[in-house]
Amino acid sequence: MGRRYRQITAIMLAVCLSAATVGCQATGLLERFRLAPSKPAPPTQPPEPPKPKGKAHVSIAVVGDIIMHMPQIEAARLPGGGYDFKDVFREVKPIIEKADIAMCNFETTISTPQRGYTGYPCFKSPEAILEALKDTGFDVATTANNHPFDSGEFGVTNTCDKLDQYGFLHTGTARTPEERDKVLMVSKNGINLAIVAYTYGTNGMEGAIKQDRRPYMINLWLDMEVVKRDIARARKAGADVVIACVHWGPEYVRKPDEVQKKTAAQFLEAGADIIFGSHPHVLQPMERTTVSRTGKDQDAFVIYSLGNFISNQRNETTRYTDSGVILNLEVIKNLDSGEISVGHISYVPTWVDRYTSGGKFRYRILPVGRFIDQTTGYQKQRLQAVWKETTGLMGEKFEAIR
Repeated sequence: MGRRYRQITAIMLAVCLSAATVGCQATGLLERFRLAPSKPAPPTQPPEPPKPKGKAHVSIAVVGDIIMHMPQIEAARLPGGGYDFKDVFREVKPIIEKADIAMCNFETTISTPQRGYTGYPCFKSPEAILEALKDTGFDVATTANNHPFDSGEFGVTNTCDKLDQYGFLHTGTARTPEERDKVLMVSKNGINLAIVAYTYGTNGMEGAIKQDRRPYMINLWLDMEVVKRDIARARKAGADVVIACVHWGPEYVRKPDEVQKKTAAQFLEAGADIIFGSHPHVLQPMERTTVSRTGKDQDAFVIYSLGNFISNQRNETTRYTDSGVILNLEVIKNLDSGEISVGHISYVPTWVDRYTSGGKFRYRILPVGRFIDQTTGYQKQRLQAVWKETTGLMGEKFEAIR
């Protein structure tokens, strides 16, 4: 009995020890698995966004010369001090602000009350004109014309400073060599548009600028090698389209001369796609054309003069100086091939209505087609004449907007 009890006890003890050993081993295994650090999953790269396909469109509205004669400045003077030019542009504002990009040729300088304001021949204007242009919807002002030196170096720097202050993109004059060489690039709807601007000269006023500053303070198209370098720089910066704003041609002549035609061909050959001309103060024709690049024909466009958009010029110079156009031009980019084309082109004939109120002249720019039936007397007669003059010059290839 005692012997058998000892055997049973030994067997039970062995079983318990064996179970304990197995339990410890299992616990150790569990702890081993529990404490072993898990390997992080390899990072997944986010999928690339799909490349846009189809076509992108940009609408450009461009006008001609913004000129401030003294009667216009007096018309904008407020009784309590200061100036307000907004009424001048009120009727064309809905047209301008519809465009993706709106441009003008700013043919004056911004002065101060202390320095005074003057009209022709040396234009010095209140900064309120910039406030009005911005309110109208303009985005870009080109300053390469024959008047940026009318107030010396101050006129260049102060005008650029004020354009910055009012939120304009601008090119044509510059405060530093670095600013002069910086490409003005406007990116809209996936299309990069570079804008360059040049003039033939500055009425001899370059004498008011230190000689070492002239090369960067004003862009001249007389040296086409400079133009070529500028356009090449724009292409290198990623420009899909290069717009050249060129101040050229004889004043008050409604057809381009041979110099304009030759210079336009040189700009296109240098790489410009679109040319907006100014300086004659009257309208000149526009045309579609093509240029051969990398073995392919590509769309191009030239308008030789956009005329005056706002000024005090009337019949005392020529009957055509009181009118201009808002040119609407569409740029199209094929997002699959990168090919650029010039799409629909239309224009709104405009007329500067100068009338008397409160003992002085007042000014407003009227869209001709819309106001023909809203006016009487001389206004109606002149609007009818401007419609015929403008549409007759521009021809049937381009749509005139009423």
